Amino acid sequence: MKSYIEFFEKAQEEFLNSLKQAQELNVKALESFTTMLTKAPAFDVKDFSKMTVPTPSEFVERTFAFTNDVLEARKDYMTKLAELATESQKQFADAAKRMSEAAKN
Repeated sequence: MKSYIEFFEKAQEEFLNSLKQAQELNVKALESFTTMLTKAPAFDVKDFSKMTVPTPSEFVERTFAFTNDVLEARKDYMTKLAELATESQKQFADAAKRMSEAAKN
């Protein structure tokens, strides 16, 4: 019985460590974004007419390009999760089989 308790404690520890890492990455991303905003170039409103602004078509193209990048990253992430779930399912089935065989003995 002790091995199951150790297993669940280890699983909880791994989950907690992953959660902490995700939170740290989120904080770093927010800090980077904040730093980036402080470095945004200042411009005089009078000079706005001299600025190069994308055309509506260019804006649409850039927006969709970014959206595609986000979707591709999301797809890669979900594919990795699906592969992990498939492997976990196999491991779970193997463990269930071992426990079933152990119960018979």
